[in-house]
Amino acid sequence: MIKYTVIGGFFGLLLSFILPFVFAIFASALAGSLAFSLSGTWLYYAAAIPFVLTFSILGSFFWKKGRLENKNMWLLSAVVGLFIPLYCGTIGALYGEYIVRQSFRFYTANGYLGTNVKEIFIRGTMYAFILLPVTVPLARLLVELFWDILQRVPGCYKTGLEDKGVEDEWRR
Repeated sequence: MIKYTVIGGFFGLLLSFILPFVFAIFASALAGSLAFSLSGTWLYYAAAIPFVLTFSILGSFFWKKGRLENKNMWLLSAVVGLFIPLYCGTIGALYGEYIVRQSFRFYTANGYLGTNVKEIFIRGTMYAFILLPVTVPLARLLVELFWDILQRVPGCYKTGLEDKGVEDEWRR
C-alpha cells in the first residue's frame, strides 16, 4: 500500500508542475502572446497540494480495489475533476495571494485594502463547477494514465493485488 501511495505522490507532484505550465502557455496564447515566464510560481505551489493529495489517495484506493468498472472510473474521475479545480480556485488562490503580497491586506493610495476571501470562495466554486465538462475528461485521462503506470511498476501491481485475491479484469 505504501508503494502505491508514494508512486501516487510522485505522479501528483510531476503533474502539478506539468499541467500549470501547459495552462500558462495556453492562456498566454489565448491572450495573444507566446512569451512565457516563470513569474507565476505561486500557481505551481497552489497546484502541488491537491495533485499530490489526490493521487496519493488514488494510489491507496487502487491498492485496495484493483481495476474498476467503466462507470465507477467515470465517477472517480468526476470527483477528481471537481476536487482539484475547487481546491486550486479557492484555497490555492488564497495561498497565491499570500505568496504574492505576503499578507491578505495591501496598501493602495486610498489606504489599506483586504483580500475579499468570501468572493474568492464563491467564484472559485463557480469556476470548478463550470469547468466540469473540461476537467472530468482530463481527470479520466490522468487516472487511466496513473493506473497504467501502477501496472508497469515492477512488483507493484502483482504483489499488492494477488495477495488479496483480486483478479485483473478489463472494465465492461
